[in-house]
Amino acid sequence: KLAAGRYIRFLVQAYFSQPKHHREIYHWIRANAPVLRIAEIGIGDARRASQIIQFAKLYAEEGQIDYLGIDMFEGRPSQDGVPLKTAHKLLHSLGAKAKLVPGDAAMALPRVANGFSQVDLLIISADQDADGVRSALSWVPRMLHEKSLVLWEVKDAATSTLTYQRLTMGQVAELARPVMARAA
Repeated sequence: KLAAGRYIRFLVQAYFSQPKHHREIYHWIRANAPVLRIAEIGIGDARRASQIIQFAKLYAEEGQIDYLGIDMFEGRPSQDGVPLKTAHKLLHSLGAKAKLVPGDAAMALPRVANGFSQVDLLIISADQDADGVRSALSWVPRMLHEKSLVLWEVKDAATSTLTYQRLTMGQVAELARPVMARAA
């Protein structure tokens, strides 16, 4: 019964969920299960985090889902974020061990990168300041392992369509290199 329910949930999430570009995440989680360590830079209203955690739990067997969320929370300039306490309560109610860090990538990644390693899935939201993220990318490789998936959500300027750009470890290092070179 569990296998049939899990397969139906996969079909719904992977082929019919909205927004459409999130479907790539569900395909990847199923193919690379168990996905137990998830990090997001920019969690917004926490809807994506909630859906990803619930889906990852289907394939986690008895494993604990560890989640790191970096966001400005109520301090978002656009005021479209979920409050920190609300996000914490929501993610814990899903059974995830959630670590939520207020701030942007440049402020938060140096504080948490060494303590949250072996991340299976890292998502960078399109609503994050790209320069701020790039300035902190040198911290990201220490969080990853050889099979990690890094997805940077990008918005097409002409169509306003959101997609994910997959980044390899090499691409993350390459994007971080100009920042590291300036710092030297």
